[in-house]
Amino acid sequence: MAGQPGRKQSSFASGELGDLLADRENLKYYRTGLSRAENMVVTPQGPARQRPYTRQISRRRGIMVGIPTNGTVDAPSGGSAAAAIDGDTGSSLTTSALSGGPHVIFVTVFPAPVSVSAVDAMLYRCSAGGGSLRVEYQTIAGWVTLGTACKLVTGYRTRRFCAPPAYPVLAQAWRVVVDGLTTTMEVEIREIRFLQETGSYGASRLRSFGFSRAEAYDIVLMEGHGDVYAAEGGWIAGFSLPHTAAELRGRWRQRLNTALMFTPTREPWRIFRENSAYEWECGPAPFVNVPLHDYGDVEYGNGVRAVWRLNFVNVNEFTLFTTTVDGEESGSVLMAGFVGLDGRLKTAIEDLDGIEPGVTVTVLGAGTSGTATITFNGEGNEGPITITNARVLNKGDAAVSWSRMTRGRFGGEPIFSSARGWPAAGIFYQQRLLLGGAPQVANAIVASMTGDPYELNTDLSNAAAPFIAPMDTDEEEAIEDFLSTRALLVFTSRAEYWVSNSVISKEQPLNPVKASSNGCAPGVPIVENEGAAIFADRSGSVICEFRYNEVDQTYVTARLSLLASHLVKDVTDLALKRSDGNNDANVLALVQGDGAMRLITLLREQDITAFARVTTDGLVRAVNVNAANRMTIVVERLVAGQLVPFVERFEEGLLVDQAVTRNFGVATNVVSGLTDHEGASVWAITDAGKVMGPFTVAGGTVILPEAVTGVTIGRWAPFYAETLPPTREIGPEIVTQSDIGFHTVRASISDTTSLALGANGQPAEDMSLRRYGSSMDVPELAAGFTGLCERDGIDGDQERPSMVVTQTRPGRITLRAITGELGDT
Repeated sequence: MAGQPGRKQSSFASGELGDLLADRENLKYYRTGLSRAENMVVTPQGPARQRPYTRQISRRRGIMVGIPTNGTVDAPSGGSAAAAIDGDTGSSLTTSALSGGPHVIFVTVFPAPVSVSAVDAMLYRCSAGGGSLRVEYQTIAGWVTLGTACKLVTGYRTRRFCAPPAYPVLAQAWRVVVDGLTTTMEVEIREIRFLQETGSYGASRLRSFGFSRAEAYDIVLMEGHGDVYAAEGGWIAGFSLPHTAAELRGRWRQRLNTALMFTPTREPWRIFRENSAYEWECGPAPFVNVPLHDYGDVEYGNGVRAVWRLNFVNVNEFTLFTTTVDGEESGSVLMAGFVGLDGRLKTAIEDLDGIEPGVTVTVLGAGTSGTATITFNGEGNEGPITITNARVLNKGDAAVSWSRMTRGRFGGEPIFSSARGWPAAGIFYQQRLLLGGAPQVANAIVASMTGDPYELNTDLSNAAAPFIAPMDTDEEEAIEDFLSTRALLVFTSRAEYWVSNSVISKEQPLNPVKASSNGCAPGVPIVENEGAAIFADRSGSVICEFRYNEVDQTYVTARLSLLASHLVKDVTDLALKRSDGNNDANVLALVQGDGAMRLITLLREQDITAFARVTTDGLVRAVNVNAANRMTIVVERLVAGQLVPFVERFEEGLLVDQAVTRNFGVATNVVSGLTDHEGASVWAITDAGKVMGPFTVAGGTVILPEAVTGVTIGRWAPFYAETLPPTREIGPEIVTQSDIGFHTVRASISDTTSLALGANGQPAEDMSLRRYGSSMDVPELAAGFTGLCERDGIDGDQERPSMVVTQTRPGRITLRAITGELGDT
């Protein structure tokens, strides 16, 4: 039967639109929008396909606590074993002279086997040469290494030797071994700590660490600890952190082998990849010469007065000279011999507008040569006063030279400290490290030395020297973050700025230009997309784009979430996935405080901003896109009635979330080892391309209806697309309000294996994709259908009818277009 005329939608490039737009049929985005979009990614060409699903990488590690070392201890190679477990890093176990190896330097035997997740070897070193250090535990088969061995060098190192997350080691005897010693040496270790995971998890953050093109990592941060995952693999190593759960929301900045964590309540923390992917050195960023600042609420007594010396050559009693102090030239001073010159010079200097009384002058000299030492004492003469010139006025062969004896400094205290707070943000920019957002100098930017990110000596005066640049901000405005795009961008709690300086130099004042007043949500990452910055505003409920406008020659802000504002509430995390072979557009991922996740397709040149929901059996808590362009999440899922966080990674081709794959040497229908899915409803995708389920996991096991040699098990939520109501206009500005309904729905699909169609609020019906003449022996995942699929005879009329394209079982789906035929009651 021939189809009747209908309403066709062949593009979904506007994604889900808000309810406030339900009557805006005249809006250009209406014809390409949806009233609900779940588990889909929109392509710039118009079609929509199901999002990638996730593969479980591991459970997230539980918060770790110390284990009392209450068994016997020994130091077989010399030294005091007790000094290594006394909780005091001021004492140490130091061995006798050793060479070669292996040598056991510490042994402990607990009263009974203990569950150990990590062992900290803190502040260990060798006196000369090098070697390796490892931690071992005893099994029936012998001694086994925990993690991997780490290098032993002459500088102090701290390493956390870890078991994989959620897989502690149960053992009674433990030891520390050094090996491969290149020369005769003593080995020192300050402290050894044993730790175990608890059933408490707390907050998580995910961060990217891109060491090189070939080596990239996901870093999972939690209270007291960080875990390292290969960008396209599993868990690698762990390291200790002093940070609390609240401090994990601080900013992250990484370059080459170094990452810095910023939070106002803790000094910037450096995470340093050393030697290999298995060795991570962590500690305070090694800043030197932190500048002093006068906070105004303390009487400081550590100011230094400036001292300068004038040297007189070939002068006589009639010689006249002047001195220039801080750019202002004094009146002429008559020599009239060296006797009494101190008073005359003192008077001339104190007559300058910028100099207060109290200057001390000491003169030494006789005949035609001498010196005058000028000390800028007196209230109001504090700080780096500078003599910039001295000249003789009336004698051609006489001269006065000047030199600084002591640099003047204002009194104060370090601008960053535990008492005053630490920088909230930082960025590597033009070979400097820029810092900002410390609580009590929240509008100040501190720039390091060019080429040395940790040198902050503001007494240096060349163009590459460090400096402090306070911004002109209002009230309590604080720097939240920086981003480097076409210019340096500065985001504060109230506004957005761009720095007009093309070169950051101490000799040129920093010029931040205020462009908009949205403010930046604290702790939410800012990402770069096609040269623009994307950030959550200070309410956390608006996604903004900060982009340079060529016409206005300034930066302007646009609200990306304007048409889907109902999908953005309390944003806690942002990450951007670059275009790849599966999508020609970038995809922005956001996570909300309620555990909801959104995927937003972005392509500026085609004016595409398409929001879609991610629905899954769990609460997403963190998201990250690593340097290999792989998206990873931390998601809490119910396991046997308890919420457990997992590290999962989106993977093209998967059809279920939290996917785990099992392969068997002999075909079986019993799939065990599914403890992480206990109590969950799961589906099975066999290696032959069959879809089975759903099953409820009990005792970590499911029973399949037939034996398989390989299967992927996971939780599933369907693709779901619901159209906006059709226009009710029947003439120019003439509409009908009668109830109507779609009696027929046709979907144009590509390589699709699972499809259900519905309309008018009626349940979606699974559609057969097998066609006459097709082979029935082909597994469903090997028989993707391309073409039109129709459902007719749909009942129901509504004031605002819609069509639904979804699924009732896992499978591939690409929706190219949807057409509906309307009937009127």
